[in-house]
Amino acid sequence: MAASVIMPQLGETVAEGKILTWFKSVGDEIREGDNLFEVETDKVTVEVQAIVTGRLSEIRVGPGLVARVGDVVAVVGDNSTSTIAESKEAAPISRSADRRSPFEEVLTPQETFGPAKGPEGIRITPLARRLISQNRLDLAALAADARRRGARRIDERTVRAALDLRVAASPPLVAMDDSRTPAAAETANSQVLTLNAIRLKTAERVAESWRTIPHVFQAVEVDYTNIDRVRRRHLDSFRQAHGFSLTYLPFVARATCLAIELFPHVNARFADRSLVFSGSMHLGFAVDLSLNGLVVPVIRDAGDLTLLGIAKAMHRLIDKARAGKLSPDDLSGGTYSISNNGAFGTTLTTPIINMPQVAILSVDAIRLKPAVVSTPEGDFVAPRMLGMLGQSFDHRAFDGAYSAAFLSCLKQVLETRNWGDELSGDAGARAPGASPILKEDR
Repeated sequence: MAASVIMPQLGETVAEGKILTWFKSVGDEIREGDNLFEVETDKVTVEVQAIVTGRLSEIRVGPGLVARVGDVVAVVGDNSTSTIAESKEAAPISRSADRRSPFEEVLTPQETFGPAKGPEGIRITPLARRLISQNRLDLAALAADARRRGARRIDERTVRAALDLRVAASPPLVAMDDSRTPAAAETANSQVLTLNAIRLKTAERVAESWRTIPHVFQAVEVDYTNIDRVRRRHLDSFRQAHGFSLTYLPFVARATCLAIELFPHVNARFADRSLVFSGSMHLGFAVDLSLNGLVVPVIRDAGDLTLLGIAKAMHRLIDKARAGKLSPDDLSGGTYSISNNGAFGTTLTTPIINMPQVAILSVDAIRLKPAVVSTPEGDFVAPRMLGMLGQSFDHRAFDGAYSAAFLSCLKQVLETRNWGDELSGDAGARAPGASPILKEDR
């Protein structure tokens, strides 16, 4: 009796996946729950587990090849007595060029991320294997170092530590071959860095966005002084209660949700001659992967969450992103995005829109600066916490006046809302509506 191993549905919008490596070989015994293979979609890389027990009798889709959701990629059991519809082709499935993964021209079928176990049986986590392969690290040296430390596995932290040491000694670059042409010989000192899969996918998406969307950028300066006071007042108690620090980003995210209630065109997508409004606010935010690329996880129904609820959701998704554990659904369905470069000290960032969305917000560094403060007693120069907040938008979806009005509203929410009350709210409860100031502007 034979059972089919099919390519699973890895997310609502995922139609196919590329198998990176098989953890089992033909003839191996497998048990329910064993890791069978690692598959890469256009959103994330995941390991697929066996749901049956038996002997792996056939692998139909080899490493580096693409299979659509529902395709049979392997057979468990006696293939000769299979009750499933048999394929007429015994060779691994090969896709035509128009159905290739975007990475297939770069990663050949022979180029996988290596076995799940290294020298002397030391386990290697999936993200560690990816980093080792992409950065061409010496697996034997990593395994030897792990044995010296008494470690039983090589994980992301181990690999990133090795990368840091290598960068300190010499950048992980490969010299160009200068023997082919005179022009190449003139650049004998030039070097080439092979892009990893995340960077290649990002390059593809941003290039398409820039080619097809008429981008316009606007920015406002926001006074975060009141937010800074609230944040500092709750900093220690928040960390003790929730196990992580409260940054400025959840405040910006919460204010964005409130402002979008009054400016729904921002939370939409452009389709042919129409603007399709989103019924919910699914907020994406960019997460840097230690300067090796970025991902944009999505907070579902962010408009229904309090400030505390958004902060918790962000912390959870950031942890998953940096551990390589985001699911395809964590990365799909976003209706508006935030790019946060403030931690790097940027003054002004003009981000590229995350298609098919029509706008993206940028948050830059918040610094103590002298500013003019108007009071009933007159104008004074005082130290204030100031930072730029910008928006790139699709000019086909709305005009500059609409974008400017949205940014003005967002600035007003950030500067005037009672954030102390927000922090005392229940993260599990539905968030309160717009502030009284916003309601008066309806």
